Amino acid sequence: MTKHEVVLAKANEIKIELKRLQRWDDNPMPEEKFEQMGAFGQGAMSFEQWIQFVLIDTIKEIVTHQGDFPSESNVGAYAVREFDGDPAASKLIQLLLELDSLINVDTVYEESLPNSNEYRGEPILGGHVSQLPIPPVAYQLAEVLPSFEGDALEAQLQTFDMFVVNTTEQGKEIIAKLLFEAAEKTVGEKERLRIKKAALSIQNGAPAAAPYNHEEAMKKYQQEFKKNYPNLDDSNLTQG
Repeated sequence: MTKHEVVLAKANEIKIELKRLQRWDDNPMPEEKFEQMGAFGQGAMSFEQWIQFVLIDTIKEIVTHQGDFPSESNVGAYAVREFDGDPAASKLIQLLLELDSLINVDTVYEESLPNSNEYRGEPILGGHVSQLPIPPVAYQLAEVLPSFEGDALEAQLQTFDMFVVNTTEQGKEIIAKLLFEAAEKTVGEKERLRIKKAALSIQNGAPAAAPYNHEEAMKKYQQEFKKNYPNLDDSNLTQG
């Protein structure tokens, strides 16, 4: 599958999850809402509405025209903060973090996932893929983890934290092992030590990623938003 196909499939999963949560709006969003919104819909619509009417629609448009995805996606990181204290949204957060990872990874995806007994030469527990302690995409992300650094690396580790939250003790052991293996393949010393530290943190029951800095993240989101919507004035970026 191409990157466009994989990202579109993930967007469809997000749509299904929004409907399951009954947070999907069947009515169209008034045009003026788009003119008034700040980053992630702030000041004009809920985050869920922004996901539906801006994020998913933008992905569909990019795929239709075979355009380029943003240079960096941080929707999942924002979702972690936005849905704090909302346990029902845990799967939605994970899907958005996975979307970030798929967009941020510059690669071509295989036509189909490997079977449940083999993944890039590494054994996976038997049974159907849906019964595995961690999703197959976790193995894909671990393979490309050595290519990330800085904020992009932290964003990937946040995705692994969501895998940890939604798995068993056995799954946590597998995730830690994947990170240790990724660290061994990492060339940069700083990044290698960071990934190894994340693996040790998971083994000790702590998060892999650094604590979320909302102010710093919002500053970056607003810069990205302004780049994508240059005709909006600065006041829209600070509403909400």
